[in-house]
Amino acid sequence: MKHSSLIVSAVTLSLFVETSYTSIATAKIYKPCELANELVLKHKIPRIDIANWICLVRWESNFNTSAVGMLNYDGSFDHGIFQISDAYWCSRGLVDGACGAACESFENGDISDDAICARRIFRITKFKTKNGFDAWAGWKQHCANHDVHLYLANCTIGNMK
Repeated sequence: MKHSSLIVSAVTLSLFVETSYTSIATAKIYKPCELANELVLKHKIPRIDIANWICLVRWESNFNTSAVGMLNYDGSFDHGIFQISDAYWCSRGLVDGACGAACESFENGDISDDAICARRIFRITKFKTKNGFDAWAGWKQHCANHDVHLYLANCTIGNMK
């Protein structure tokens, strides 16, 4: 009995270490201008909104794709560079939620699925409140009614300054 319990513990620890290492190994911390370019050029975020997105990411995850926020008042957690909530948008350990994704998929260096989900959150929130950024507390607190263009002061996006 002790031997089989030891094997199960070793396998569990091995899987935990492997999963943790994989998540850390593929995580990325973006520079603001680098992220702005990727969002505009690859993920088709409208250029007119990019300063708000960069401000949002600064205050939500500090540009860290592997960020997992602290426990929210409703028992949920926020995941990835856009801090997407598992209360509605994704599910921990399952491909589910309004974005049809496992929350863990938002915690790696590939932000393609993150950007799709963030745009969905933005669209739905904009329909409800007239401002899609209202879905993010970090944006409301630090970016709304502020000069967000300062976050792109030294950036060249595509061919444009």
